[in-house]
Amino acid sequence: MLDPRQFFRLNRSIIVQASAIQHIKPYINSRLKLNVKAGSSLDELIVSRERVPAFREWAES
Repeated sequence: MLDPRQFFRLNRSIIVQASAIQHIKPYINSRLKLNVKAGSSLDELIVSRERVPAFREWAES
């Protein structure tokens, strides 16, 4: 089990750690774009419209 305060499930295949998130930006169609540090590179991940409210609640806590 992962600590739900540190990790968030973006979709079925991606779980993101809070400390890995570099930037959060608004994206097309009420979604969010996350810049996430993955090892030595930076990846861009999209949070779906359905997951945005849960993500914001998680990020604020």
